[in-house]
Amino acid sequence: MLDAAILRELRRIVGDDHVACRRSDTEVYSYDASLAVGKPEAIVFPADTAQTAAVVRLATEAGVAYVPRGFGTNLSGGTIASHGGLVIGLTRLNRILTIRPEGRYAVVQAGVTNLELQQALAPHGFLFAPDPASQKAATLGGNVAENAGGPHCVKYGVMTNHVLGVTAVMPGGEVLQMGGPALDPPGYDLRGVLVGSEGTLAVVTEMVVRIMPAAESLLTMLIVYDDIADAARSVSAIVAAGMTPATLEMMDGAVIRAVEASKPCGYPLDAAAVLIVEVDGPLAGLAQQAERIGQLCLQNGCREVRKAKDAAERDLLWAGRRGAFGAIARMAPSFLVADCTVPRTRLPDALIQVAAIADRYRLGHSNVFHAGDGNLHPVILFDPRDPDQVQRVHRAGHEIMEACVALGGTISGEHGIGTEKLDGMRLVFSEDDLDFQRQLRAAFDPHGLLNPGKLLPPPGDAPVPAEPAPPEFAGDLEWVPSDVAEARDIVRRACLDRRAVLPAGKGAAAGSGQGPVRAATALRSVKLTAVTEYDPATQVVGVQAGLSLAQLQTTLGAHGQWLPLRPPRRRHTLGGIAASNACGPERLRYGAPRDLLLGLKFISGTGRQISAGGRVMKNVAGYDVTRLMAGSAGTLGFITELTFRISALPEWCVAVGGRGTLVSCAAAAAWLLQSKLEPNFVVAVPDHPELRAEEQTTWRMIAGFEGFRETVGAQVEGLRQGLAQHGFTSPSSWEYSPLDGVCQDFFELLDRAAYRLRVDLPPNQVLGFLSARRDLAPAAGMLADLGCGRVTVGVSELSAAQWAQWCAAAEDFEGTVVLEKLPDQASDAFHSDGGVWGPPRPDWALMHKIKTALDPRGIFAPGGLPGKR
Repeated sequence: MLDAAILRELRRIVGDDHVACRRSDTEVYSYDASLAVGKPEAIVFPADTAQTAAVVRLATEAGVAYVPRGFGTNLSGGTIASHGGLVIGLTRLNRILTIRPEGRYAVVQAGVTNLELQQALAPHGFLFAPDPASQKAATLGGNVAENAGGPHCVKYGVMTNHVLGVTAVMPGGEVLQMGGPALDPPGYDLRGVLVGSEGTLAVVTEMVVRIMPAAESLLTMLIVYDDIADAARSVSAIVAAGMTPATLEMMDGAVIRAVEASKPCGYPLDAAAVLIVEVDGPLAGLAQQAERIGQLCLQNGCREVRKAKDAAERDLLWAGRRGAFGAIARMAPSFLVADCTVPRTRLPDALIQVAAIADRYRLGHSNVFHAGDGNLHPVILFDPRDPDQVQRVHRAGHEIMEACVALGGTISGEHGIGTEKLDGMRLVFSEDDLDFQRQLRAAFDPHGLLNPGKLLPPPGDAPVPAEPAPPEFAGDLEWVPSDVAEARDIVRRACLDRRAVLPAGKGAAAGSGQGPVRAATALRSVKLTAVTEYDPATQVVGVQAGLSLAQLQTTLGAHGQWLPLRPPRRRHTLGGIAASNACGPERLRYGAPRDLLLGLKFISGTGRQISAGGRVMKNVAGYDVTRLMAGSAGTLGFITELTFRISALPEWCVAVGGRGTLVSCAAAAAWLLQSKLEPNFVVAVPDHPELRAEEQTTWRMIAGFEGFRETVGAQVEGLRQGLAQHGFTSPSSWEYSPLDGVCQDFFELLDRAAYRLRVDLPPNQVLGFLSARRDLAPAAGMLADLGCGRVTVGVSELSAAQWAQWCAAAEDFEGTVVLEKLPDQASDAFHSDGGVWGPPRPDWALMHKIKTALDPRGIFAPGGLPGKR
């Protein structure tokens, strides 16, 4: 309850004009774009992070619930005050703080709208990939809360793939920075957990986002169908053929007619459905890609392929798609927008079932959705003045969720759970899964005041049945379970005996220096090697954790596909790759393991089998536990199974290299990364047999291009010309295998050193760091990933004092450093303060809370978390 004293203090913090508590104010903020209603007692509008922290601190001390909110475009009731209390409006935090094209990032406040950022980036020739249809009004803080996507996420991914860091006000008022322009700070991916958490874990006030150069060219097509099922089948055919358009959007006949009645855009009124397909990238080969897509659609029943002849016609086509929901408002007094995702190949089945459900409940419906990733948005029409229709529309919405889950999908692709889909969470998660997420939430918000009643349903009433005690397991050296059930029994026994467990695969990470602080028994996944699911058409594969990457690539290669990862060390199992988030410089194009993981299963610190994520491309049901586990180094559980998004093997892979000074290599890389050439990776290595960077060493810059032959050929020629302009003479080029890549031999050379360091920096800081590091190790082995901002260093000797200098140098250039490898006999010298993870960081304390909550007996990889937890 907000009393007069609290209101006075709120006005003191933010100013009299920025606290609203009149009845008319609370009515306005009692709803969002969903059907849910919840009235706050007051709305407060802080101006910056400091004021937001003061408001949160006051609410916590007073025991008042509070809800962060932008412009209220949420579609699941996530921004209503379902428990009363405060709404914290973040719309005054509306500044774009920094745009750094040379570093490929921008820093923005939470109240900036998506479209405002796009407009600010355009003069620089850059864009922000997530582009929800609500981008005119949706704030970036809201995009983070919902893990928003938009039409272009089929190629470029959703918010979590483009948010590098956040500034967050924690429950209680502490301000933490999680992530930043430098990739992979040590420890858990807290940034990844916050994205999609629907404002239930922290109040995000600022974010660092990844930006990219706008494509050199794009072609937009309107593809017309007389049968909506043919349109759905065309989507699967395009993706199965190895094509990845920038967009694959679908609208059915009802939406087409509503749009044309609202704002004519040239859609055919007699069509059953249309696809808006857009391809983008380098100009060379783009027309051929569009032609191939058109042929595939004709083979699957389309009646016409129209190509936008200019930018004006393209903009008109997109105006209709972006205005679709506004146009639907002409069809009925109100509508419910469902939001479920199914595997692309099940789209025809899903559409049939949606129509049947709507008919059964005597409700009109239409479809407009992101077909490329299987994200359905059935629109159910009703009159909110009719209580019977309101009941029927809610029942229909629930049945649509059930139908999509039965088809292998999930209950929300981008709109979130909020209050409206709480019951649906049990369709995709067990009670053990939900309880794991509740414990995670409690680690962030122990008082339960931040956006209560959202995202997770309350615990069930049914008692948990007692399980028989697991058997004793003999042997102290290691455990090698034959199946998941045996692995679970081992972990349960370890819990009872309080025995430390070290999750492991083939031992590829041995000597990492991140070993346990007390004796631990290895639990190896090497007998868990099955491929549990493989759907080439949907581009999804499920594997057990002990399967090696090489074994998986052999299986996928038979179908012309691969898992686009080239981790530095080839011996890792897939479980080890996920647990270490291991990847090479090709991350610039393909992402890290956490970007490719759709879901995983693991045995928790309480001996429960937990499932996270799913098997579809877009999924915002619950917290992103998959990202929490990726990179957690076995400290939270024993991974048993993983589901990955896979891709078609590139048709041609070519590397281009040239020699020059470090400065010229860095300058050429900076030009390339801001160009339209779209490299897969950009690295620089000392031009020395052992990669040693000495005082007069020349360097080699190498960039790779992968894709269709005509496009790659043009990219290679474009880089040759660019290198010549930067003073490089006679650059060379060569083909390489997509499975082997170019950088593996470099990493193997660095692995021969006794000590291996990994320095992560903003990409635009790599040159400064490399120039300064000469005083640290004049003859260090080195590979500089100029595209991702990662420097891998190998040295034969390293004292504690030298390690401290490396740490200070990384901090000077806004980065972090991790000692990935060191001799066993030297490990004691590096376990003070931050140990092998560099200087202590404020967010480590939160990581320790998460570890304690999810592994209460501390059995998994003790000492494997920054701060020796």
